[in-house]
Amino acid sequence: MSKPVIAVPYFPGSNGDTDVIREVGRAGMAALPLYFHIGDEQRLRDNGQALREADGAALPGGFPYEDRLGFGRIPASIPDFADNLRALVAAGKPVIAFCAGNQLAQEMGLAFEPGEPYRASMLGNICDTGGRMVRSNFLDAEVHVRLEADPERCAFTRLFTPGEVLPNIIDHGGGRFWTDPATLEHLVTQGMVVTRYCDRAGNVVDDYPINPNGSMLNIESLTNRRGNLKLGMCHDERHLNALEAGRAQLVFASMREYIEDGCPDLSGSAMSLVIPLQTKDFGYLTHGMDPFRTLAIYVQLLTQDNELNTARLFLGGSCPLEHRRVLLLEMNPGYEGTGHAQEAMRQLAGMDFLDGIMLKKDLPTMVSPSGEIFTYKVLRTEGKTVVRDFVPQDGIVTGYPVMHRQVAQLNPAGYGVRQMMRLNDYLSKAVAHVQAGAAWFFPDDAVKGHAVRTLIG
Repeated sequence: MSKPVIAVPYFPGSNGDTDVIREVGRAGMAALPLYFHIGDEQRLRDNGQALREADGAALPGGFPYEDRLGFGRIPASIPDFADNLRALVAAGKPVIAFCAGNQLAQEMGLAFEPGEPYRASMLGNICDTGGRMVRSNFLDAEVHVRLEADPERCAFTRLFTPGEVLPNIIDHGGGRFWTDPATLEHLVTQGMVVTRYCDRAGNVVDDYPINPNGSMLNIESLTNRRGNLKLGMCHDERHLNALEAGRAQLVFASMREYIEDGCPDLSGSAMSLVIPLQTKDFGYLTHGMDPFRTLAIYVQLLTQDNELNTARLFLGGSCPLEHRRVLLLEMNPGYEGTGHAQEAMRQLAGMDFLDGIMLKKDLPTMVSPSGEIFTYKVLRTEGKTVVRDFVPQDGIVTGYPVMHRQVAQLNPAGYGVRQMMRLNDYLSKAVAHVQAGAAWFFPDDAVKGHAVRTLIG
């Protein structure tokens, strides 16, 4: 019998393909690396067909397209990859995803049947303990997960024992599993939750560091109704240290066994799981903003705007657009006037702490609570001193009057900025709440509609 061929799709920025290829080979299968990148149309078509014809697939981790435009967004929007991966899953062949592979699979809705109303997302980490965010950025750590579903429920867990607790590795900035109550109930009642984060003894505790990223119900990995998927944030393909492998790598041997058994439908092993349904709200990270007291700051990155460059590459020259980083500051009563808005801008530029933004160099345009628009421009230099002042503008981005703003209501980035503002005497008094996000600008509604439907979301 020939070795099963396992496709290993990878993208610019992927870095886990080597580990996956190694483990596929160790399990007695043949890895087929397939590179997907915008621009090489023939290669995209050829690799898409090879993906469809493989015996299974393993989606590696890394940072495909640097996570630009959202976790997994770009790979999930490449038709030659996404359409053929869906066909592979629909054919009952096994597909396992690690970290960034899970992010793009969730972006595609791969765990759910076409037409079902269910959706799930992988969002930025919120490391929360006792109702307080202690961190929200990239996390590289050893964790433990507990097998929740019957081992026979999933193609990749058939060699594990019921309820087994496994040490594993996480290495991500966007591992927070998030969904709506209806989808959460569907996952539990259909036995689609494969593993959950727990402590060494197998206790599921919804606090950091046991729940390392703020995931609902501590969910680490899912399967689909048929059982031929395992989508998770842990790196089953990595060794715990340089000297030994862990039992997590048995997912590959289980994958081979599943293929050799003819890829059976495992939905008959589905049982409703005993997991209390609890949603998370992180209420302290969610604040409505009073528009009559909100200062909006739109920052143009003058050095390198990778989000904009990637959107232009994907959408092509027929879709003109511009991009800005956004900060929304709700000013406290008594600080709503234009003078206070400008002083807040001066103080922010002086602090220069915003991730990825250098307010001393980049170009912020502010819209005051009263609607006045100013750009905080460099006018001249006096010796080593840069002189800036506020220059009135008619619009935020000249020639691009239509805006699509992406600012999440649950806003850990804004919460982090607000905590930093406490170090500044003026801002600590003037600013009540902060939200952070992005905004896209278009020449008209038709261009906006195309960009939002196709890529930006």
